[in-house]
Amino acid sequence: MCINSAWGGRGFYVGIAMWPGGSVESWGSGINADTAVPGLNPCNATNNYNNTGLSDADYLDSKGVVVASFELTVDMLMAMSINSSDIDRLFDSISNAPTSSQHEVISAVVFRGGFRSEAVYIRSEDAYLSQGIGRVQSLALSAAFDKGQLTYLLWDDVTCNSCGGLASKQCITTSTSQPQHSCAATDEACLTEECSLTVYMGFTGDDRNGVVFQTGTQIHRINQYAVSSFYNTIVQQVSNVLKNAQQGFVGDVPVTDSGTGDAAK
Repeated sequence: MCINSAWGGRGFYVGIAMWPGGSVESWGSGINADTAVPGLNPCNATNNYNNTGLSDADYLDSKGVVVASFELTVDMLMAMSINSSDIDRLFDSISNAPTSSQHEVISAVVFRGGFRSEAVYIRSEDAYLSQGIGRVQSLALSAAFDKGQLTYLLWDDVTCNSCGGLASKQCITTSTSQPQHSCAATDEACLTEECSLTVYMGFTGDDRNGVVFQTGTQIHRINQYAVSSFYNTIVQQVSNVLKNAQQGFVGDVPVTDSGTGDAAK
């Protein structure tokens, strides 16, 4: 996870780091526009974060941040899934914390090497921070490369069209620096349906041999399908992306991967 290069068809490791009680602002920017210095990154194990005497990695660990890791296939449309039970366990750790300074949210970043996405909310009971409340079930991300070197990880706005638009109480503003939105499931709905988080990921740019990646544009298609009444049918037609999703486990269970993600050609 802590290297930047990739080439077509090879294993590509990324991490999803989740911060129970941490706001998106707590992560800092993906890249600080003033200093060109990135915000907190789990791969940074040698710096002195904010003069705390701790590296980014150690500071995040002290805050209870956990990581799910995934091995993806380059230039295949991938789906990374995290069980709702794991997210519930993280959220419960907020109320069990010895300090009340934490927010009732879980924020997350996707990272690889020196690059990470902007932080987003994946669960919130704090409408002041996220507008809507609930559990985010779908996010989409593009990984951009130049000659096999990762250049950025950029969220694609899932939108809240399927749950009443931006004014809906189910519409979470997942990111504030570059506003992104996603519909959220309520606790009541999750009693009868699966509320795991799925992060779709596509690839843009080219590998070190100049072969152009094709799947980045399909991220936009996934978002369109996710807000249509034909969502389940479409997902089946694009090679059962969800069925073949990479599954991450967090907390007391070792982080593992199962299966191989499939492509949507």
